[in-house]
Amino acid sequence: MEGPSLFLAQEQLIVFKGKRIKVVSGNTKIGKERLLDKEVKDIFSWGKHLCFQFDEFAIRVHFLLFGTFEAVVNGKPVTGDYRRSKEPRLKLEFSNGEISMFNCSIKLFDEKDLKNTYDFSVNIMSNTFDIKKALLQLRNNNDQEIADVLLDQDIFAGVGNMIKNEVLSLVFIHPQTLVKDLSDKKLKELIKVTKEFSYQFYLWRKEFLLLKHLKIHRKSVCPHCETKVIREKTGKKQRWSYYCPLCQKIVN
Repeated sequence: MEGPSLFLAQEQLIVFKGKRIKVVSGNTKIGKERLLDKEVKDIFSWGKHLCFQFDEFAIRVHFLLFGTFEAVVNGKPVTGDYRRSKEPRLKLEFSNGEISMFNCSIKLFDEKDLKNTYDFSVNIMSNTFDIKKALLQLRNNNDQEIADVLLDQDIFAGVGNMIKNEVLSLVFIHPQTLVKDLSDKKLKELIKVTKEFSYQFYLWRKEFLLLKHLKIHRKSVCPHCETKVIREKTGKKQRWSYYCPLCQKIVN
């Protein structure tokens, strides 16, 4: 799940704020019994994290590459981006619904205010996302491939592979282009489009229209010129890139 989906999940699940956990289950090893009868003080997202704050501690759910959740909120079903596995990592039941989380990493923190430990200036879905800071951090990674840097959660928290591929197509940048080979003007355009597309991703996801609007991720032809799309693993992260060999040529 990418940042916009977690931002949406935060909105969908905020009705559990102020509610007490009635039943806890799942195969997590974090000591889930500690959650029983605890009141949720806050629910917030940061990047690919979904966090639940309690009185003296908090839990952080990281949905990794293929994690997801499903929930029932006031009788209405809510789902994440991917298919669930057979058994949830963690399931929380409340008087007004429940949430099950799958294929994810769960960590417990003895923090009274976990939100205060996060830097929201790098969170792509935050109103405080700092464009100037992002440009500086890009320049600090001049020798890295742009596709790798876009997936760096310390720079673009919440950007995943779908957003990476779509944005690079929109700004006509080859995923293996080195940061140092791009002008400040081009990098600013990249940052701006990444921010705008992430918000559009959220709107599409909210209306179940995301897959309909993806133009190059897992597609066979370029949306700009209809050339056959190249699919290959790129960079140190070896994530799948989809790009057009004509519209997205390497700059050097």
